[in-house]
Amino acid sequence: MKIDGTFIIAWWVALLGSAWVAAESTEKVDFFESRIRPVLVKHCYRCHSAESKKRKGGLRLDSRAGWQVGGDSGPAVVPHKPEQSPLYHAISGMGDLSTMPPDQRLTAAIVQDFKTWIADGAVDPRQGTAAVEERASMDVESGRGFWSLRPRRKLEETLTIDDLVQPQAPVAAADQLVRRLFLDLIGLPPTLAERAEFRRLYQEQSPSEAVRTFADDLLSRTEFGEKWARHWLDVARYADSNGGDFNLTFPEAWRYRNYVIDAFNNDVPYDQFLREQIAGDLLPFESPEQRNRQLIATGFLMVSPKMLTERNKQKMHLDIADEQVDTLGRAIMGLTLGCARCHDHKFDPIPTADYYALAGILHSTRTADGFLMGNVNVSGWKETELVADQATRELVAAHSTKVKQLQRTIEEKQKQAKQMPGKRVGVIVDDTAAETSGPWRKSTYRPNHVGQHYLATDKGKGPYGITWKGKLPKPGRYEVRVSFGGGNGLAPKATYVVRHAGGVTRLVINQTVKPTIDGLWYPIGRFAFDAVGEVSLSDQDAGGAVIADAVQWVHEDDLQKQASSPRVALDLEIKNLEGELSKLQQETPQLPKAMAAQDQTSERLGDMHIRIRGEAANLGAKVARGFLQVASSRNAVPPKIAAGQSGRRELAEWLTRPDHPLTARVMVNRIWQQLFGRGIVSTSDNFGTRGALPTHPELLDHLANALVDHDWSMKIMIRQIVLSKTYQQAVLASTEDDPENRRLQRQNRRPAPAETLRDSMLAIAGALDRERRESVVSQLGMYAIQTSGKRHASLGQTGQLRQRSVYLPIVRGAVPPSLAVFDLPNPDLVTGRRANTTVPAQALFMMNSPFVRDMAQAVSMRYADASQPVDDVIRDLYQRILVRDADADDVALGKDYIVQQMQVDEVSRQMAIASFVQILFSSTEFRFID
Repeated sequence: MKIDGTFIIAWWVALLGSAWVAAESTEKVDFFESRIRPVLVKHCYRCHSAESKKRKGGLRLDSRAGWQVGGDSGPAVVPHKPEQSPLYHAISGMGDLSTMPPDQRLTAAIVQDFKTWIADGAVDPRQGTAAVEERASMDVESGRGFWSLRPRRKLEETLTIDDLVQPQAPVAAADQLVRRLFLDLIGLPPTLAERAEFRRLYQEQSPSEAVRTFADDLLSRTEFGEKWARHWLDVARYADSNGGDFNLTFPEAWRYRNYVIDAFNNDVPYDQFLREQIAGDLLPFESPEQRNRQLIATGFLMVSPKMLTERNKQKMHLDIADEQVDTLGRAIMGLTLGCARCHDHKFDPIPTADYYALAGILHSTRTADGFLMGNVNVSGWKETELVADQATRELVAAHSTKVKQLQRTIEEKQKQAKQMPGKRVGVIVDDTAAETSGPWRKSTYRPNHVGQHYLATDKGKGPYGITWKGKLPKPGRYEVRVSFGGGNGLAPKATYVVRHAGGVTRLVINQTVKPTIDGLWYPIGRFAFDAVGEVSLSDQDAGGAVIADAVQWVHEDDLQKQASSPRVALDLEIKNLEGELSKLQQETPQLPKAMAAQDQTSERLGDMHIRIRGEAANLGAKVARGFLQVASSRNAVPPKIAAGQSGRRELAEWLTRPDHPLTARVMVNRIWQQLFGRGIVSTSDNFGTRGALPTHPELLDHLANALVDHDWSMKIMIRQIVLSKTYQQAVLASTEDDPENRRLQRQNRRPAPAETLRDSMLAIAGALDRERRESVVSQLGMYAIQTSGKRHASLGQTGQLRQRSVYLPIVRGAVPPSLAVFDLPNPDLVTGRRANTTVPAQALFMMNSPFVRDMAQAVSMRYADASQPVDDVIRDLYQRILVRDADADDVALGKDYIVQQMQVDEVSRQMAIASFVQILFSSTEFRFID
């Protein structure tokens, strides 16, 4: 039988190939078993195996099926492609993934082993039979049954606050009630006349009538908005600077602050208030004033801190959208939406997809684009021109016309100067005709020079020297001029040596200054010469780069001719006109601008991909922009967002639906909290499952319904609460069965806010400046605080300011001490409920602060008349400061103190009274509201 040679060759190739594949497979299995599995066991199994109590990221690495299916980031290994494998990213520190293992870095050799293993196909012989567990999907439907997400209950219309609370304490005394009402509504104490009138109504008519009369008056005062705006500014994380990595000034943030004040004073309906802040730039308007107001309102989205120097702009924009989503959640809905950025919310029924549906809307909004200071790594923020009034527009137009006319005049004069016949006076010797030593470099960088170029030194080379010699037309006195261009970086101590008929003169000239004659020549002195002039220059001890261009000798007779020439007079006129133009340009009137949001026009406009683990570059599925499922009706239709728009208008409309389960509840709870010191829901920024339950759920729904039914009027809501007997109750001792007063059977004693303390002292001292303020940081310039940490002097002098506290500069990292020590919240965060602390620093501030001492001194000036009995002074002080009558013990103790100060410590009567005033300011009675 004849065997075909071709068949034999093919058979041998196949046989050898099978052996080679088997050998290669064995090698790869051995590599896995010796290099990969031990590392997984030692460093990964404790968090990513069947035995781990809680698998991080849903990932298992104890079987091949585990990494093939993967976790939150998808498959952990892509065979043959290490750069696309999340596992390799994590252990090598590549990309945006967190470095694993978290407690220590793997060695470079181990990381290379994993790269080799994956590149070779990720051979893994493990045949684990344990199935990869399915992650339970979130039950949004059952989440709708949570108390805050259920529809509001409709209660009987005749029910009142008092019906639902059943207050038990008697009404507060007149003095207690009038002080409480004034401090709660306008943040200032009553005057002696206002106190007397309240007491009269309280006694002659009724406490309710006294409260009603004064509540209506206080709600109509401008001080009401200045007090209540601050509560919203806490929630809106308002500040006058960026803070963060680059603390720049927000020069236009004041417009948003004043918008909030005006909104409270004008009783802008709360639903409109929200719509304007979220989408004011997208809302229709009927007048320029309305358009401006709505633009300014969107400052709500703008005033947050931003990482302006973040080089990864994709991450920066995602972080900004995340902060805005979280703010909307906490401020308006009382939900911690930021928790759903990296994974489904751990506690509330908010899937990650819902988070990115909202984030897509904010990501489509322009907040921090462009760049500052010519640095592509420093992002800016959006400012929009407002519509100016007619007078401002006419002023800007007139100024622009004047600038253009002056510019044309200068251009015409310059043309005339160029066309005027002129001749160079004196003798000029350029660098090309000079004697040089050293490696001078030719340059034309600086435009003002003689000839084709000038010479320059280079640092670290040299030494350099140059000598100019000029043949002069006749003996006499000459002005010597040198040319060096001038400007930063040049030598401040260039040494020129002039050889003249009288000897040698050494001159040190600052080359950084601008030459004074035609921007070209700098005169260095007048000297007598015979037939030849000689000037030398060296770089010795110059302190910078030296420029050597030309030297000019001008005879004194020619100087007089030159000074009287038409060209010189014209040059002088041009110079004066240029100075006038510079001054005019510095005084250019600015059209008003606002920090205002705007829809994106770039590729960022549109739906977002889920970011797996919240990492900017780790894309998951794309999610259509929309709203929270759990806060929407079961049959809600997804929003139809118009092409080319962000969806903020639709978001604003969804949040302010009358039947939204959260919006009205959250706001009435905030109002209640300001008037009782504690909300019906004590966690005012968290109505989720980790928040507190309402103490009076029916009352909360009753108030929320009333807010909506009364056209979302915040003033009506506040008035309704203060007119209730529940609010007007006296402060009584706590009881054992209800130590926290959760049943509201009495009124709460609570610390006065920082602003109320400061403003009250100013008002009592007669020092309060009630004028409205615009920008209070304009003097700071671009940097609110320098990157070196250096602060503008004014930030350390806020104790000298006398305006209402709402108008103080709130610079992130430099909050005024008079506010910070009394718990002004961190402006980086949404803060619906401030911390209530009693710490030694507060007492020390009241004892030692120059501001408090100044206010005490100002009060004591009222009692400069030594004929007024001390007893009367003490009674008057109690009425002004503590808003009550002093009893016999108060008078006796106060008198003893003042007399002791005068007799033992030998201080003046006025200083003794001032010291006593400071004691009253420092008292617990003054610092708390009963």
